[in-house]
Amino acid sequence: MSGLSPPEGDPVLVERIAADAVPYWVSLGIRVDRAVAPGHVYLRLPMREGLGTRRPEIMHGGAIASLIDAAAGGAIISQFGGDADYRGQATLDLNVTFLNAATGDVVAEGLILRSSRTIAFTQVHVRNGDGALVATGRATFTILRKG
Repeated sequence: MSGLSPPEGDPVLVERIAADAVPYWVSLGIRVDRAVAPGHVYLRLPMREGLGTRRPEIMHGGAIASLIDAAAGGAIISQFGGDADYRGQATLDLNVTFLNAATGDVVAEGLILRSSRTIAFTQVHVRNGDGALVATGRATFTILRKG
C-alpha cells in the first residue's frame, strides 16, 4: 500500500464495524476507512492537537497503540460480526513496535493471521501519508460467544 489510499472495500463490512462505534474510538477520532474482506480492514486516525506529545507535531504513542488495537479488533468484527453466536471480543495481548514518528494522519491495516471459534491472532501495520511504516503491532483476542 502506498500513502493513505487503501484498496477499495466492502461497504457492508464497513457498516458492520462502524455500527456499534466504540466511544473511545470516537474520542480519539478513529474511523473505519475500508474493509477489504472479512478479516482485513483499514482504520484512519487524523492528527490533531489533542493527540500530540510534548512536541505537539508528533502523535503520541498511546494514540498509535490504541489505533493498532482498534484495527485488530475491527478485523475481528469484520470476520465474526455476522455470526449469530458472536458476542464480541476482548484483547488478551497487545504488542507494539514504534518505527518512526507520526506527524500527520495515519492509517492502520489490520489483518487476521489465524483464528478459531474462540481466539484470533492479528497483525497491524500503521503508515503515514507517504506510506512510510510508523508502527507495527500484533494482538491476540478471545472471541466471545453466546451461551
